[in-house]
Parts: sequence; structure tokens; C-alpha cells
Amino acid sequence: MQDALLVLETSCAQASAAAWDGKELLCRVEWRAERNHSSAIFEALRQALDSLEGRRLKEIVVGSGPGAYGGIRVALAVADGISLVHGSGVAAFPSWNGLGIDDGKAFVMSDARRGGWTWGRLEHGFLAEAPVVLPAEQVRARVAECLENGVPVYSTETQETLTAREMAGIVPVFPGAEALGAAWQALAADRRKELLEGPAEPLYVRAPHITCAKRPAWAVKA
Repeated sequence: MQDALLVLETSCAQASAAAWDGKELLCRVEWRAERNHSSAIFEALRQALDSLEGRRLKEIVVGSGPGAYGGIRVALAVADGISLVHGSGVAAFPSWNGLGIDDGKAFVMSDARRGGWTWGRLEHGFLAEAPVVLPAEQVRARVAECLENGVPVYSTETQETLTAREMAGIVPVFPGAEALGAAWQALAADRRKELLEGPAEPLYVRAPHITCAKRPAWAVKA
């Protein structure tokens, strides 16, 4: 019996969890999280952990985004708690590695709000570099160029959202725990070790938006 792997992917409304014993998939659970990541995740975890049937949980991998930071932070917090019980290592791994895309070269985009779109390049299904946030008009120009050159463009937004934002020719696709776990196991052992030793945190595509206080923290309201 090999050491087990637990994967959590909560960067989109369509969330999932998966458990592995080596290359064998033991369990896959999907749920529609919407705004309920903090409650819906626990039933999925129970099913995934029950499937281990006494196996040692060696590693926990959490999809780090880009995506819904609330869902990602909940999954990371849950992973930290489980790791304390099982003595597991925890790693954050970009969610876009779990899209199940096989193209040699492709691009992925998602709505970053505030008029921007997150844009990233995949090579053979893996995120090749850190995504960037670009203005909508620049993204439309890049999409048109990609499609003209036969390079596919995917998005983790729904078709309804893409249509509403006037983004055409893009294929909706969503990350999943099963595909993310397969991508994790395809990494070289030294790369997995590096990620497990690094900080497990969301993939931030822009600096946090901070609102300045109207008065100093020490001021007393009259």
C-alpha cells in the first residue's frame, strides 16, 4: 500500500477533491460551491479521506489559482488543519495546470475584475510563466491574434460571462482535482519537493486592493 495524495481544487465555482494511491485514483468528488466554499468542502473531504482506508496521507496539493481567492484560502486552511493530524506536506500548485489541456501551446484567460483579465500561457498543459493582468481591449487583440494563428484560447469563465464581456472564439474549461493531481504526479520529484518546502499560498495576479482609512487608527471619533 503506497502513500496517499489528496488534491483540492476550489478556484472556481465548480470545485472538486480527489484522492490518489500512487497512480490509482481512489476518489473524486465534485460540488457546486458558488459562495459556500467554507461549508460545502467538508462533506467532499469526508468522502475523500474515507477512501484512503488507512493509507498514510503523505501530501496535500491545493490549486492556488488564478481564481476565487476566498475558495482558495478556505482550501489552504483546511489543508493545513488536515496536515497537522496526518503529518502531511502541503503544496500550492497553480490551478491552470489542472485544466486537462494537451495542446503544445495554448493561452488561458479569466476575468480579473476592475476591467482587467488574467492572461497566461500553457505549454503541454502546464503554466509556463506567471499570469499577468491585461486590459480587456488588449486581451481581445491577443485572442484575435491567437485564433488567426491557430493557437487555442481557453477561459475558466462560463460561456455566458464571455458573451456578456464580448469575448468571442474562446473555449470555456474548468480546473479539476483529478487533472491537477495527474499534473502534480507528472512533475519531477525535485520540483515537487521544492513546492512542498515553499509557502502554500494563493497565486496573486495583482497586489491586494487596500482602502486607506479616513482617519489615523489612533484618532478618537468625536
